Amino acid sequence: MSYVVFAVENADRLILMRPPQVPNGSPMFKQIALSYIQAPKQAKRTLAGGFGPEEPCAREAAELIRAAFIGKQVKFEEDYFIEELKRSAGRLQLSTGEDASMMLLEAGLAEVSENLPQKPKKGLLDQYVNLSKAAQKAQKGIFHPKATSCVRQMREMTVSELTKLIGDYKGKDLLVRIERAISGVVLLISAAEFGDTQIPVHLAGVQDLTMEDETIAMQAKFHTERFLLNRNVIIRFDGTDDRGNIMVSIISRKGSFQEELLSKGLAKVDNRDPTMPPQHADLVKAEAEARKKKVGVWIHFVEPIEKDPAATTQTSDGETTDATIPQKAEKNGVQVVTANGAQAASHNVPQNFTGRLVQVVHGDTVVVQEEGTGRYTRLSLSGVRSSKNIVRDQDGGAPECRVTYHDYSWEAKEFLRSHFLGARVAVSVDFTRVIPETKEVRPAASLTSLETGTNINAAVLEEGYAVYFLARGDVCLGADVLQAAEERAKANKKGLHSDKPRPVVIITELGRLGESKGRYYLSFLQRGMQGGRPPVLRGIVDVVLGPTSFRVYIPKENFQIPLKLAGVIAPNAALRPNDKDDPFAGEAKDFVTTLIQQREVNIQVYTSDRGGNFISSVTLPNGINVSVALVEEGLATVGNADRLPFAEQLSASEAAARSAKKNIWSGEGSIPQRAAKIESERSAANSTKLMPMVGDSSSSARYVISEVNEDGLSVYLQEYGPQVDEKKAEIQELLDRTVAASAYTPKKRGELVVVEYKPEKLWCRARVVRIVQGKAAAEVHYIDFGNTNTISAKHIRAVPELREYDIVRNTAPFAKLAYLAFVKKELPSNIVNSGAADIVYEYTDADVVARPMYKDGAGSVYYMITANGQKASLGETLLQHGYAILDKRSASLFPAEYKRHEAAQEIARREHKVLWQYGDINDDDDELY
Repeated sequence: MSYVVFAVENADRLILMRPPQVPNGSPMFKQIALSYIQAPKQAKRTLAGGFGPEEPCAREAAELIRAAFIGKQVKFEEDYFIEELKRSAGRLQLSTGEDASMMLLEAGLAEVSENLPQKPKKGLLDQYVNLSKAAQKAQKGIFHPKATSCVRQMREMTVSELTKLIGDYKGKDLLVRIERAISGVVLLISAAEFGDTQIPVHLAGVQDLTMEDETIAMQAKFHTERFLLNRNVIIRFDGTDDRGNIMVSIISRKGSFQEELLSKGLAKVDNRDPTMPPQHADLVKAEAEARKKKVGVWIHFVEPIEKDPAATTQTSDGETTDATIPQKAEKNGVQVVTANGAQAASHNVPQNFTGRLVQVVHGDTVVVQEEGTGRYTRLSLSGVRSSKNIVRDQDGGAPECRVTYHDYSWEAKEFLRSHFLGARVAVSVDFTRVIPETKEVRPAASLTSLETGTNINAAVLEEGYAVYFLARGDVCLGADVLQAAEERAKANKKGLHSDKPRPVVIITELGRLGESKGRYYLSFLQRGMQGGRPPVLRGIVDVVLGPTSFRVYIPKENFQIPLKLAGVIAPNAALRPNDKDDPFAGEAKDFVTTLIQQREVNIQVYTSDRGGNFISSVTLPNGINVSVALVEEGLATVGNADRLPFAEQLSASEAAARSAKKNIWSGEGSIPQRAAKIESERSAANSTKLMPMVGDSSSSARYVISEVNEDGLSVYLQEYGPQVDEKKAEIQELLDRTVAASAYTPKKRGELVVVEYKPEKLWCRARVVRIVQGKAAAEVHYIDFGNTNTISAKHIRAVPELREYDIVRNTAPFAKLAYLAFVKKELPSNIVNSGAADIVYEYTDADVVARPMYKDGAGSVYYMITANGQKASLGETLLQHGYAILDKRSASLFPAEYKRHEAAQEIARREHKVLWQYGDINDDDDELY
């Protein structure tokens, strides 16, 4: 298949492009590696910033392939697939027959891989080895004694170095390499004159369309990559803009590349650019041409009806446009490019909004919950910098970690928390900032309290807990107010500006204590216990980890402790990526976060668990019990609350929430998984207890018996009807589509799969019961019919992870297991009941009417099943023929029906049928069956 080399990442790793097969179609890309060889790797940018190490001769190897292959038409023959890299490995050849792998081996810029994933074609490996040996003998490339000197020490340029570079090259032309296109108009370049570094530059005179039209912006980026990526081009340094970005023009005999973008509607002329390039008139002309052709961003352009010079308007960014031209809605946000060239996408928060301050992270960083959307946004206070001089004695994994706060870092955080937490604030975003450690794009904003009108940024500065700071290019409209606040702090010698020694705050953070250390610290927290009741301790909730899990600072002990809320079980987020959150897990956490995060609370620690978490009640100063509040909102169930002093209050609150069908008690909700597990264990302990079915759950319905268990004491009832049949048909169509997929070996028990039922050649839903060890097979249960079989993997398919297959995954089984009412669900272990299934099949060959009568503690439901024209139920029939034993536990539930079934069993007993052939059965020891 024919491709074009789109990019050279390393000498042996490339990206190929297959041109569109239809007009206006999208190209296809293929990431490849050269098979059977290894070339040295170039330095890559690290997540922490900067560059990783580079291998000897990596740049020379990549340059050899780049010069010969970039932009050229090639032929690629795949040999194998590298799963770890998600790349196809193969051989790459130019139309002239030159082979990339052989070029590298001959130049000594690659070597044959030691561990070959598969055997190469005959003669190919010998050819590769001979080329590599010849290069080694000639001491070429990586085999040269001084090869280690051919390593670039990649680094970032400092601000002073960049300033000097701009001064040296302003107005001059320079040959550079385009290393990366960050967007259509922002590039990373390198040049021999720069040394071992890469610098970000902007194309002068044009503006990026990312903020206006993301689709066009992506097209612009692709167009730039298509013609410039990994190419050597001539650029002219035009200067810098008002944010310090380096502005350049890419020039050739045909004009500038900016004109190319503008003529295709992939950029707009930027009239704000102070470094107006000399070819500005050509740029305006190119834009006018695109507007006339209605291409790119101008596709919906409408020519003005009148040429009135006065009919102009000015956008918020200062660009003058024709008022009769429909303007797209402006988006808020500020685009920034960091010093290392990483583009920070505009933050998707509005420029101005109101919200509630819900968390203080540091003295200059807060979290605000936006009104209306409920979205949480982390904000830096623009113009404010507080100390981050916080020292941890341990790495955070130790049970006891001593944290020392220096330079008023603790006081700054506490000032914001105690004065402004929970306040409604007006937020005005001034600029965005890239946090180097995390690469987070964080808005920097000015915050004003709507209750008091206080400028929060200025308040921190005026207390002397932070200093005024704006980086180059940062713009803060209230800078003069902030500077004045800092001057007042200096004049009053407050905080950081004081002559006194700066205070040091030391806190011990407890975590992962384990059972023994948890009990050790529990004794400190329960000192002064009276009458079995622990003392009330004042605390501050530092962070809410989940609806019932917090970290709380106890000033009295100078501890920060892990705390679990007593008496309730709340829905929680999934612990593993493939799991699902409990319903209303997010709402429960949000409720608690709003209620208590960073608030002062009163706690009573009752005990500690095996993990060293302290089980406690949490009460606000106004008397609100957090456990009760969660249950009242239908965001938790009562659990392990029997000995708590507020147990009755919890039970009453749960009953009220259940009655009102709030949240987890609504149709969309369900009780948390842990609560369900506890309920299941409790039910299993009381499995002998029977409970009658009530309400709609006890109504009769028509079914077909789709499967009979061997003992005949339980059957599978399959629903039918127009709606059910319609859903079955929809599911069957999706199941039939999976036939063409590859055979699938199930990974775990309980997994839902698609399995062929061979007697009818029908593909059905099934759940894995057991994976057969040593064989590509599994025992599966057909959930829509009830039968179980062992099936080879070649007759099994995976359920596709597509949204349209949600109906396959989420629709309940069409067959339900039904035990026969008034009959024991199992026989004593020493009795074999052969022939019972035949009686069931003889009982009816048509549909049946089934009525759920009661269920046991294990959740098994018992039905009374009757067939048309039959007076006796199926249970009575089995009892009368001697194939079942009466369940005496059901006597008090439905006396009349029980007596009928008792009479049926008496007939079998008198006539010594089957189970009674040797006389009475002594089943007193088998009451559990």
